[in-house]
Amino acid sequence: MDARDGERTGVAVEEEARGEAAEVTGFAGIIGRHPRMQAIFEVIRRVAPTGVTVLITGESGTGKELVAQAIHSQSRRHAQRLVPVHCGAIPEELLESEMFGHERGAFTGAVTSRVGRFKLADGGTIFLDEVGDMSTKLQVKLLRVLENGQFEPVGGVSTQQVDVRVVAATNRNLEEAVGDRQFREDLYYRLRVVPIEVPPLRARREDVPLLVDWFLNQMHTAKGLPRFEISPAAMEVLTAYQWPGNVRELKNLLEQLVVLGPTDGVIRPENLPPKLHGRMAGDGATSGWTTPPWDFDGRGIDFYREMESIEDRIIARALDISRGNKKEAARLLQLNRTTLLEKLKRKRESRTALGLGEGGERLGPMPIAVEPQGTPIGDFLGLAGGQALRA
Repeated sequence: MDARDGERTGVAVEEEARGEAAEVTGFAGIIGRHPRMQAIFEVIRRVAPTGVTVLITGESGTGKELVAQAIHSQSRRHAQRLVPVHCGAIPEELLESEMFGHERGAFTGAVTSRVGRFKLADGGTIFLDEVGDMSTKLQVKLLRVLENGQFEPVGGVSTQQVDVRVVAATNRNLEEAVGDRQFREDLYYRLRVVPIEVPPLRARREDVPLLVDWFLNQMHTAKGLPRFEISPAAMEVLTAYQWPGNVRELKNLLEQLVVLGPTDGVIRPENLPPKLHGRMAGDGATSGWTTPPWDFDGRGIDFYREMESIEDRIIARALDISRGNKKEAARLLQLNRTTLLEKLKRKRESRTALGLGEGGERLGPMPIAVEPQGTPIGDFLGLAGGQALRA
């Protein structure tokens, strides 16, 4: 470890001096209030001043590269280069040369010598993104660099020495890859000195409004795009969505909405793509609903509250199809009419929660459904796990 790794930086001290406000909303350019994100911020604070290797895992689009940038920016090496290598995007036959450089004549087309990324990162940090896609041949060479900082360029005979901090990332399960003999076990443990797992966006829904506000502000100040706001109803839809593409998908959607959005500068549910509403794909009573956001996250859920929420959805859908006719809704649900009435009576604020007036008439749009003509009628109701329907 270089001496520079044992010292605290002015950047790190400044972050701590900001106190609780910085911890609430984000850290070193990463936005998050969820406890799992706060735990990641603490790990970054503790690991950044050291020179140890870090392995960042998580789904695509979760922000693994931002974590790597934060580690570098909080380290003593922050004045030197952070050199990224996207291992999965570079053909295998070129990756070795990209990482370690090559000598003139080393292979066809090598008309001049070239310095590799490890040499460029000397004194700084190298970020190996999607390291799980690296061939076993290159894994051996990488292991040697991690152990003693030495390597030979492609076609070269002289050994080069570098002082580089390695931060790696992958969306693969490397433990399974080790078991399948696709990844070296010794390299896995050498990379995984300090592991950091970045959670998917669906596991930290409370951070969606923070991210939305951050991205909209950045698009306005940095890119000169119009300033937009999100209506409360649209924010509920964004929060309830599963976000398979994670933070990257959210950012790309917001850019699209800002460029092509409404002229009054307010994004409403009807401006959002159909998939975010969990619209019906057919006439079935349940087909096309959004997957309930049950990410237990080690804390568990309120089972009875969740079951109540599911019952609300089913009853609301039956009442929607029957146009508020309770007798017909009871038939669809295969319940006695009196049983349905008792259920409605027991539900707190059942009239507004299910969008019905005293006479059973519709007061407003019902959730997660489509009119026969295909018009969305759930624009003003966003459903999240454990949240009762409301008008």
